[in-house]
Amino acid sequence: MKFLKSVIFLFLIASLWRVSSIVKAKRLDTLVADGKIPYGPIPNASKNYYSYSGLESSFDSTLNLKRSEEFSKAEFQEMIVNSVAASSQENLKRHLPQMLSACEDYQMDPFWIVSIIMVESGFDKGALSPKNALGLMQIKPDTAEHLYQLMNKKMSDEQIQRNLYHPKENIEVGVFYLKKLLQNFRMNYRYATIAYNMGPNKLKNKLDEDDIDTVNYSYLLKVQTRYAELSKIFSNVIKTRPRPYESTFVVRDQGRKLEEQLLSLFVDAHPAIGIDFLLVQRI
Repeated sequence: MKFLKSVIFLFLIASLWRVSSIVKAKRLDTLVADGKIPYGPIPNASKNYYSYSGLESSFDSTLNLKRSEEFSKAEFQEMIVNSVAASSQENLKRHLPQMLSACEDYQMDPFWIVSIIMVESGFDKGALSPKNALGLMQIKPDTAEHLYQLMNKKMSDEQIQRNLYHPKENIEVGVFYLKKLLQNFRMNYRYATIAYNMGPNKLKNKLDEDDIDTVNYSYLLKVQTRYAELSKIFSNVIKTRPRPYESTFVVRDQGRKLEEQLLSLFVDAHPAIGIDFLLVQRI
């Protein structure tokens, strides 16, 4: 008799599980078709979002950059553009896709990179400093020559000069440089930011001599201010925006009710085990 009850119980569980799978699949298909939730990239289609899931850490450790995948590229760009003054929006909008793509390629914090570009050149691709730093990320030709060697790219002096005024090339070299600085300073964003401004060797010497206030360094403070401005909209949106899985069948009422039914059946078959105990174990 006990064996028969067990068989009947397992049959009921299997039947309910099958029904739940069909309902779940149907519900997800409906939600995706209605555009209410993103449910993974479309097969054989180009990715329409920026992914920074391989990033070890961000400039602001509280900012969850992995959630950038929940927005289309256009949405993500729009949030950043709308974070700056109207006078800067046109230049930023023109170069932002290249900035974000380079950050994705090198898995770098995009808000950090854009903040540094904003401080360095104000998004002016033709910017030239008194120290002969060129372009969006204000890179000196001799620094670029060294970086191109590390990138295994042979460039003449004339090519380097031209490339530094080309937004895509300038951005890639600058992002590569900041990646190297992060690695050299063991993922310390504060040191990497200051090193980008004064040079890594000079910073190391000052650190050895305890001759620098790395917390209140003026260039760092400017970048921090820009970072807070540029990431504000994204930060606020992800605080209130449900994650994709929160709209799926499992999290919604139908999934919870079915789970409770399954638990009740199990408890009926095994009265010695209380449902409260099972709920605690599930958590």
